[in-house]
Amino acid sequence: MNRTKKLGISAAAAFAMATGMALLAPATAAQAAPSCQVGGQIGQDGGSGWTKCTGVTTARVQLHCVDSLGNQSVRYGNWVGPGAVSSANCLSGTSLASVTFQYQL
Repeated sequence: MNRTKKLGISAAAAFAMATGMALLAPATAAQAAPSCQVGGQIGQDGGSGWTKCTGVTTARVQLHCVDSLGNQSVRYGNWVGPGAVSSANCLSGTSLASVTFQYQL
């Protein structure tokens, strides 16, 4: 019984050391800081927007649209891989107010 406890403690210590070492490993190219470009037809009825990101696993554009009464809606583009363009449009009768993005590392 005493032997089992020692093995359990040793395994836990080894795991903790291995995890700590993994945290100290240098960042790879895939872990580079995210960089995104955005653009869009701000103020245009049914305006479109886009984003293109690098240093991420996936990204998508997020549009904030507003109608003539001030009601806001959010539209999203498709999730795309690094370097690809994600785009979306506001619905007819709504204008593009701003363009942002979401990404996953």
